[in-house]
Amino acid sequence: MLLGLIGYPLSHSLSPLMHNRAFGALDLQAQYCLFSVKEEDLRDTVYGLKTIGSLGFNVTIPYKQKVISFLDEITPQAAEIGAVNLVYRKGERFIGDNSDAPGFIRALKEADQDPQGKRSLIVGSGGAARAVAVGLRDSGSEVIVTSRQKPKAKFWEQFPWLQLKKDLSMSVDLVVDCTPVGMYPDNSAQPVIDPRLFKKETVFCDLVYNPLRTSLIKVAEATGHQVVTGDGMLLYQGAISFEKWFLQKAPVNVMQEALSEYLEGGKKND
Repeated sequence: MLLGLIGYPLSHSLSPLMHNRAFGALDLQAQYCLFSVKEEDLRDTVYGLKTIGSLGFNVTIPYKQKVISFLDEITPQAAEIGAVNLVYRKGERFIGDNSDAPGFIRALKEADQDPQGKRSLIVGSGGAARAVAVGLRDSGSEVIVTSRQKPKAKFWEQFPWLQLKKDLSMSVDLVVDCTPVGMYPDNSAQPVIDPRLFKKETVFCDLVYNPLRTSLIKVAEATGHQVVTGDGMLLYQGAISFEKWFLQKAPVNVMQEALSEYLEGGKKND
């Protein structure tokens, strides 16, 4: 059984490591590959996977919107977010979904951070931020967005917006940085927001997982805040994909072990 990740270019991803370890642990006859596909070949790649009976695949940039045209259906949540990162088979149909939103919420809860009834501040307004916003909203959190410029997309009209670095004196319970600031190799980039401006009880989450301890995470820890690192969302969106494909519980511990071995072994990136 062939599954994989479609994107372009794809120089590296931790998804094959995580999924192939899971397949081996459960003796599944499956392999997860990287499909670095040019746009003109996207349609044929999707239809080819469907024809050979693949259970599905993941999607990354730049195809999270473009792939929708080649699917039979997308879920309401994927439609609202405007992006598909998970495709799974249902009979003879390929269904597009978004596992980032539920994956993020599972990661929060596994870190003992239930967002229900909390006030959450999202930093950024890209695709990841949209997924996080939907996940938090649907989990009962009050969502506020901050960015350098007010987002123009109609999607963001449902959430209050604050200008970055000017209106952040308010009290929030959770801050989620959805920007790529601090991602390897730009590890030394200064955090977009300053944890010292927030109350000590505010929890800080960074979606970047390479390095695990980004500049934001380091400053937040140094100032006494609880933190949630970005590997949790990577893990649980992967687990959700696995469960959609195989209709069985994902071996999360095995998948987490695979990620940890790589990320913690890569302290040179810290």
